[in-house]
Order: sequence, then structure tokens, then C-alpha cells
Amino acid sequence: MSQRTDLHRSMLESAGLDSWIVRLFDAIDENNLPWFSALSRRCEQAFGDALIDLVPSYTTLLVVFDPLRVSPAQARTMIYTILADLEPDGSTNTGEVHELATWYDPSVGPELSRVAEHADISVSDVIKIHSEQVYRVFALGFAPGFAFMGLLDPRIECPRLDTPRRRGPVG
Repeated sequence: MSQRTDLHRSMLESAGLDSWIVRLFDAIDENNLPWFSALSRRCEQAFGDALIDLVPSYTTLLVVFDPLRVSPAQARTMIYTILADLEPDGSTNTGEVHELATWYDPSVGPELSRVAEHADISVSDVIKIHSEQVYRVFALGFAPGFAFMGLLDPRIECPRLDTPRRRGPVG
């Protein structure tokens, strides 16, 4: 699905005087990961010591650079040059597997019954399906080490609440 042949159409958006957001894809897909790996590696090579950070997300990469060493216009040109002949990383590195303790209980997982009802299966089946899968980390977020993982088994996908909860269980 992510056969990327239109990189020249990649959206580049300013995120301030020291950063650009590169949007490579419109949809979340594990097949996007080799493209982001290649883009990250090429940015590290091109920017060298002027690169401050690379922040991947589901469909974008934030490139943060030192504006005293590289102007925003120079950075934009460097990124477009990288995109012009970018090829997916052929690495078979699947990353490190981390096993997370998970507590499936209605007191901390109020969505379990809603997901089960939506999927027309038992709560036990939701837990079984959810816990059998290995999830990829697509992005790191608002707290150090907080991982945004995907993709969910389609059998237990469920639409968001119409009105989000104001607070969730602690833990």
C-alpha cells in the first residue's frame, strides 16, 4: 500500500524557525516505517551536527535543526534534495521487543465491554485478541517514553466516543 512513487508531492510544513514537518503518507501503515528509517538516516547524514532532533510520528517526521548553522530555506532545500531520490530502507531490523504488563479490568479499562459489544464478541475474546498481537511503536509522545502503538487487529477496532471522557482511571 505504501509504495511511495510521489515523494515530490510530500508536504513540507514549517514548524517554526528551526524545524520542518515532512509528511510522507496520509495513512498509518507498517510499510511506511522503512521510508521513515531512510529519511531519518539521510537527514542525519545531510544535516550532520546542525541536526538537533528527529521526531517521527505515524505519517510525518519533524526535522529540528540549529538555525544558527542552517537557515530554514537551506533546510527546506536539503530535505527536498533528500526526498528527490529517497528509497525505503532495506533493513530487516524490526526493533527491540518490549513485553508490557497489562491489566484488563473494567475498573481501569472501561472500554472493554463497549469494544466487546461493538465487535459482537465476549470481553474474554477482546482480551485474547488484543494480547496475542505484537504492536509496533509509531511515535513517542507527551510523556517521556510514552509509546503510541498500532495497528490494532481489525476485529476489535472501535470508533471513538462521540464525547471523550474528561478523566480516565489512573494507572
